[in-house]
Order: sequence, then structure tokens, then C-alpha cells
Amino acid sequence: MDPDQPGGFFSTFSIVDPAASAQEGPSRPQRRNRRVFVCIPCHRRKLKCDKAQPCSRCIQAGSPGECVYQRGTSSRHNEEPSTDAEDTLPVRGGPQRSSQASITPVPSDTSERKARLSGVSHWAAIAREFEEAWPFIMGADQQWESRHNQIQSLKFLFPSRLMSNFPLGGVSDFSQTRAQILENLPPQPIVDALIQYYFRAFGPTHQLIHPQIFDQELRAFWVDTNGQTSEGWLAQLCMMLALGCQVAPDRLLGAAGRSAHDLTDFFLDAAQFFFAGSSYFAMPTLATVRLLCLAVLARIMEIIKGSEMAHLVFLMGFLTRLAMTMHLHRATSLCQEMPPFESEMRKRIWITIQLLDLHVAMRTGTSFLQRDYDADAPLNVNDDDFIFSPEHGWVLDPGPWVSSQEPTDSSFQIILARLLPLLTEIMNTVNSPTLPPFEYEKVQAWTVQLSQELQDAESLLAIRPHDHQAERRERRAVQMNFLSVIVHRALLALHHEYAREPYSQQFPDSTVAIIESSLALLRTQHTWHHTSAPIRHPARFCDLSAEAGGSKGTQPLYEPSVPETPPTTSLQLPLDLDLGLDEPSASLFPSAWLVDLCHDDFSAATFYIILALRRREFDKHNATLQHRPRNKLPLPAPSRLTAYTMLKQAINIFQELARHSRPQFEEFIRLQVSMGCLHSLVKGEPILPTLLTMADGIEQMVFRCRNNVVLWEQARRQFPHLDSVRPDTMFGFGPGLGPQM
Repeated sequence: MDPDQPGGFFSTFSIVDPAASAQEGPSRPQRRNRRVFVCIPCHRRKLKCDKAQPCSRCIQAGSPGECVYQRGTSSRHNEEPSTDAEDTLPVRGGPQRSSQASITPVPSDTSERKARLSGVSHWAAIAREFEEAWPFIMGADQQWESRHNQIQSLKFLFPSRLMSNFPLGGVSDFSQTRAQILENLPPQPIVDALIQYYFRAFGPTHQLIHPQIFDQELRAFWVDTNGQTSEGWLAQLCMMLALGCQVAPDRLLGAAGRSAHDLTDFFLDAAQFFFAGSSYFAMPTLATVRLLCLAVLARIMEIIKGSEMAHLVFLMGFLTRLAMTMHLHRATSLCQEMPPFESEMRKRIWITIQLLDLHVAMRTGTSFLQRDYDADAPLNVNDDDFIFSPEHGWVLDPGPWVSSQEPTDSSFQIILARLLPLLTEIMNTVNSPTLPPFEYEKVQAWTVQLSQELQDAESLLAIRPHDHQAERRERRAVQMNFLSVIVHRALLALHHEYAREPYSQQFPDSTVAIIESSLALLRTQHTWHHTSAPIRHPARFCDLSAEAGGSKGTQPLYEPSVPETPPTTSLQLPLDLDLGLDEPSASLFPSAWLVDLCHDDFSAATFYIILALRRREFDKHNATLQHRPRNKLPLPAPSRLTAYTMLKQAINIFQELARHSRPQFEEFIRLQVSMGCLHSLVKGEPILPTLLTMADGIEQMVFRCRNNVVLWEQARRQFPHLDSVRPDTMFGFGPGLGPQM
């Protein structure tokens, strides 16, 4: 071995020139050296290492002193920062952040540095705070590892297609031509209905497309489907249809003669096919940017099979850079010849891009991609203030404009334009691995700003006395709840450092803020899940509800109530087809899809409540919680029993979401493991038996699918031990759990 190479390096391969002559002497292998990130004993034995110091494997072997890790090279670039600074506090008593990727004072092992590089808004940074549960969540406990791997392997039962590069990759198994795709579109009434469902659900929060203008374009498309419609517009249409399938009722999708699963896949493949045929590199258009925004939205909702979190970051980066090349981030006043309508559409698209970037930054624990922009806020106008002129196209009605304090269709984006710079600054600070630690005075100032912005938004979106239209009331309610989610999610990340041990006693206001924001998020999750028509997901692999063979311990706590007076819709559709738009349980603006969009936010809130119950924070801060101002809202002061009840409701919802996608199934397992650990610790019982019972219940819940015999037989062949699974062994909530906390 080369004496200049540090210990722990190893040769992964060697290359020998077969044409070399024997007279040239022995050939010299070329080596590529890779850094070993596990401990040296585990690396030599080819064992899984939890990267602790010492790791559990070395402790089990009785040789913790031999648990050593490879040192970095002597290069100045690879020097590790001193760990002494991590054990100190900043001048004003808050948490200290080291100069390299350390945003929390935590043990310095490799996996922890990886979590820290992801930022405090990443789920791992939150779940790691539950120290007793973390080894079980990651499957690092030796006795739990095998069983953990078995239940984790259930995720491979989800169908996976070659869509990891969507929408930029080729479609290897999609051989249809343009004419065949257009011929295989569902009938016009169904397509029109899916488009209206898209605008109902996604229009209030992600205003990418002007509904009246798209309606005109769609009618022109139906007049001549084989005409010169651009590939970019067709790709946008197919993405809208794919998203519309996520909120449309079953009977509408059944009328198309294909399952929701097949329709969604068809529209996604068609969108990728048309996008590949467009000039998105050479000559991108606004339709190109809209398509990419819809693709990011679909990835956030986890409807792209085989999607990973890293894919979301890459696609968001491509979208942002493409938008910048089109100067969407610049003030439209710089282009004096730009028509007012195009100027307004560019503003709306850029605001939506920033909103999607916020979603990605919060979920992945990263920073915003673009901070330097001067785009103007949209005008305070309604959608129907734009009129079509045969001479000039779409123009803004020169009639009297409304006051800036009067709510319009653009009010939500105006609020976002004012709020996003503040959220950008906060998320870039808390998720940055290099910025210096922020003082508590800054945390308090940002908290006040966010609270004020939320109150101002509530005032602007409030129902006026002359507002009697159910459509406006529901639209603004969805928008206000959505704003509440992103603000409270930012508050969780903002107060994370100061609510950690041992700082929670020094900064009790941060602990209380974490509890209140978490409960607010879970209230919104419950509202969206139970007050809107349920989202109609394609059956990914089975129904995890109790009716499909799930555990009795996971029955819904109560059924959602149906409004006595069903809302009426003003949308005009053909009368010869029942499209489900007027069914009594349907909302004018379905919001259940937002539970999927924000599932990571609700998961973070659930983890924080579990942590608060574990640390008995409700007892420690009871006086503060009881006497804290409620912002003039009729909300009860949070208590241990309230938190426990809302936690059960959230777990029930996550169980239903687990069937939607592989990431949500993994998320459900993490939460169930955390709940199992909390249950055992509160009861004073061993953790492992509880988790083993929970694992049996998860398998039973997945495989007792009465509507998929083929899948059941496949599962039995892959997991023979399922024959011995006991019925109804899903981990539930014991009647004594709540009062004992």
C-alpha cells in the first residue's frame, strides 16, 4: 500500500493494459481511492454500520475501542472543523452553529452530519430529536434490524415505472404516435370535466393558467384536433388532465372506460412525449414553464412513480434556471413593449415558481435557488377583467379598478408576493450549513412578522357582508388555510434550534411556539381531510383502510359530516353525462389533495407533538399555554389530552395516505415506529415487543387486500412468514395512554 495514503483507503479496481509487453516490466495498476464512511471493523466485515461512536456492532462485539473511522487527507479542503465550538453557546445564549454544515449542537457522527446538511426542516433532523426512537426508525437496533428491513421491503410492492427523469427523460415503453395519443384521449365531455376539476382544485393556490383563456384554447383544439397545436400546449394539457384525475370522482373516471391508474399513467406518458417533441431548450415558452411547474407539483404530490426526493430538487433547479433565462424574475416594466396581459401572466407564473421552491426547500431541508429577483406583484384584478379583442387579443378592461384592500382573484398571489421574501430569508437561514447562528432576538422578530402577515392576509381574505357567493367563501377559506400551513411550517423550522434540549428550558417561548404551530397544522390536516370530497387516488397497491382488511385499532375516530345544504355549482357542463360535479358531498374547491401536497408538513408537526409528549412539555409549560394570547381566535389552549386526541387523528389520516405512494408509505412506517416507542416509554414497557407487534399489523394491513388476489399470492411467495401473522395486531392507542402522559 502506498505509505502516503491515509489508513482506511482501499482500491476499488485496478486497470492493467493487456497489450503491454513483458519487457516493459510489471504493469502498474491504476487505483481510484474512495473515502470509507463506516467504521473500519464494520467495513472489513462487510456489516451494516450505524456510524455512531462507537457503533452498535462494535459494542455488540465487545470491542468499542476498535471502532475507528478513516481520517481525512491532510488537504486543507478536507480538514474537519474543531468540535469544541459545538459544545459552546453563542454570546446571547442560543444554539451554536459550527462553520461547516452543523446547524445543531449534536453528536458528530457521519449520519448526523448528513442530516444537518439537509437542514432543520428535513424530517430526519426532527425525528432524530427522539433519541430513544431514532435507532428503531433507522433500523439500526440489532434486534429490530431484520424485522425493520422486512416491513421496509413492502414498499417495493408499489408499481415502479421508468419515470425517474420525468418529464425530461425518454419514454421507453410508450410507443404511441401523436395521432394515436390524440385519438386515445377520453371523450370531450370527460376531458372538459377533468379540466374543470383541475381549476377547481389547483386554481385557488397555484394560479398558473388563466381559466377563460385556456377555455378558449381548448375549444379551438376540439374544433381541429389534428391541426397545428403545439407540442408544448399539448404537454401542458396532458399534465392538467393527470392532475385532474387526482381529484375527480370515480364515476367520472369510470365513464372513460379506463381505471384512474391507467388514465393517470397515460396522461403522464403523453405529457412527457409531447414535451420531448417541443423546443423547450431552443425556444422555451410560457407553456414550457407551466408544464415544468405542473411536473414539480405532481412530484410533490408523489404521483410520479419511482420518484425520489433528489429528483424533486433537480427538477426544481432546472425549472428555476429556465425561468431565469426567460427573465421571469425581472420586473416586466423593463420590457416596455410587452402587452399588459402577458406581463400579468408572467408575474403569476413567477410567484408560483417561488411557491414551489418554498415547498421543495421545506421538504428537502435546502435553501431557495433564486434570491435575487425584482419581479412585481400581480395587479389587484379579477380573471374576468381581461377581455378578448379581435384586434389586440386579450387586454385588460380599462374600466374602474377595485381598491387595493378589496379581495379579488389576484389577492392570494399579492399576499404571496409580500410573504415569500420573508419566508425565503427564514428558510435560507435555518437550512444553511454555513451561515452564522442567528440570535434569539431575530427569531422573535421574525415570529412577530409572520404573525402579522398572517393576520393581514386573514383581513384581506375575510368574507365581506355583501359576499353571498359560496364559491368565493370556499375559495378564500382554502387559500387562508394554505397560507396558514406554510407560515406555521416556517415557524417550526425557525424555533427548532431553541426548542431542542437543553435550550428548551432557557427559551420556553420557542417550545410553546412549536407546540402551537404543530397543533395548528394538524387542525388544518383534519379540516382538509374531512370537509372536502376525498381525493380519488389510483389504487397503488391496496386499500389500507379497516374496511379492506386493516386493523380494528385504526378505525377512523369519526365520520365527516355532510353539509345539510349542498353547494351548487355555476359551471356549465353537458347534461347527458353524470360527471359528479354536483354530488352533495363534493366541494366547489376540493381541498383533500392538499393533504397529499403538504403531507411532509403534517408529518413534521406529528413528530413535534410526539416529542412534546415524550418530554412532557405540556406539563412543564402548562401555565404559558393556558395564558398565552390566542390571537383573538376561538381556539382552546392546547393541553396534553388535546394533543393526544389530535395525534390519533393524524395517525389515522397517515394510514390512509400510506396507500398513495411509496414515500408516504415509508413516512407512515416512521410515524408508527415513533408512536410505538412513545407508547412503550409511557407505559414503562420494553420497546421491541411493541414494535414487533406493530410490524405484524402493518403487514396484515398491506396484504389483506380483498380486491387483489394476485398481489396477495405474490406477497405470500416473497414473505412466507405472513401465513403466521395474527389477525388484528396493528399497534393501536391503549385507553390508558392519553391520561398517563
